Order: sequence, then structure tokens, then C-alpha cells
Amino acid sequence: MANQSSFIKLEGTIGDVTFYKGRNGFHARQKGGVSKERILNDEKFRRTRENLAEFSQAATSSKLLKDVFGEITLRVRDARIHNRLYSKVLKVLRSDLVNDRGERLVQNGDFSLLADFQFNYNSMMESTLYGQYEVQSGGSDVELVFQPFIPTKHVLHPKGATHFRLFVVAAGVDFEQVTYGSSYVASAEFPINTDTLSGIVLTVPKATGFGPVQFYGLGIEFLQMVNSKYYDLNNRAHNSAKIILIEP
Repeated sequence: MANQSSFIKLEGTIGDVTFYKGRNGFHARQKGGVSKERILNDEKFRRTRENLAEFSQAATSSKLLKDVFGEITLRVRDARIHNRLYSKVLKVLRSDLVNDRGERLVQNGDFSLLADFQFNYNSMMESTLYGQYEVQSGGSDVELVFQPFIPTKHVLHPKGATHFRLFVVAAGVDFEQVTYGSSYVASAEFPINTDTLSGIVLTVPKATGFGPVQFYGLGIEFLQMVNSKYYDLNNRAHNSAKIILIEP
């Protein structure tokens, strides 16, 4: 590393030399590091190549899952959703017991590692919706049957919310072909200041036609009624959703 002594202080890169301002003044350093060609061909970097291959595959699959759950990510805001989903998918990939390191595939992994994944880490389902429900997986449908609950007691709602809505997303994914399909079902809008709600059942068709792995997610979104119209509340930061069922 060299110091800049000229009265002209440079910042940026010229050729292989980078000029920058540090804690102790202006400095210059030459571009270094291991070349891409060496990483791709040198036997010493075999482990690095294996890691890069699996990181790339996990990134592709996590991006696919984020797209799969577009109906949820449109309604639930979490700035770190991509990083958290990528971390989970990488664990699924590394659970592949069929292929060797560097060749492991998400589709051969243990998808149960994605069970109960929270789409909003700052507003988890268990701390937002206290109402009990049962997931019933039939031949062609998945039903969520809710026990009676009182919204003012069993729903932790943000200030300004007047109503809430429950929704279910069913998605089928083919990680090998990088394709998917999904469907969305929502409840009516329920006033928060209301009596006991009962008889709520959400039914969504199974996603078996979209891919060999099916994911089902439950969510809750908060709304504000103004002049008989419903509006999203606080940029959806208080909405919650999680994966409730996986059927590989």
C-alpha cells in the first residue's frame, strides 16, 4: 500500500491501481487476489469450486421460491426475506444424500427444513394470530378450519387497523425444470372490533399439477377502512405469513 503525496488527491481505479481515502489519508494499492482462471482450474481450489457451484444453485432455487410465493411477498414486507430464504434453501441443498459435494441438488434435499418458515421475521404468525386452526389435507384440496376466536383477544393488530383478512397460498414447484404455479384464496374482511368469529374455513386446491413439491402458506393482512374502501396499512410491515404444510 502506498500513500499519495501529491496535492491532487485521487479516488477511483486507474488500470490496476485503486486510489482511495482511508482513515490516515489518501492511499493507492495495486489490484491483487487470485485470478478467475486459477480458481476454475487449479486443484488447490477444488473445494472453492464446489462451494461456488452449490451457492449458485441455492441462489437460483431461493429466487425461484421467492417468485413462487409472490402472492405472499406482495402482502408481507420483510427486507431480509431473500437472505433468510437463501440460508434455508442452502440447508436443504446440503441435506442431499444422493450426490457428492459440489453436485448436490435442492430437489434431492429435505424440504421439511423449510417447514414453518416465517415470511416476516419482525411479525411472526404465532405472535400475530393466536386463533387455533387445523390443517386438513384431502385428495384434491387443503382446508384450514379455524376454531372460534375473538379478534380483539386473539389478533395482535397494529394501531390504525380496522379490519383483517386471512389468506392461503398453494404452490407447486419443479426445481429441476425451474417452473412453478400457484393459487391464492382469501377470506372476507373481518372487523377487528367484532364479536366471536366462527365457522371460518379456507379451502385451496392442491398444487399437485404445478410440480412434484407443494408448499402451502397461511397469512394475515391488516387493512384500514376509509369511506367504505379498504387500504393496506403501514406498507404491510405488520402483516404475517408462514409455511404451514409441505408435501413433496
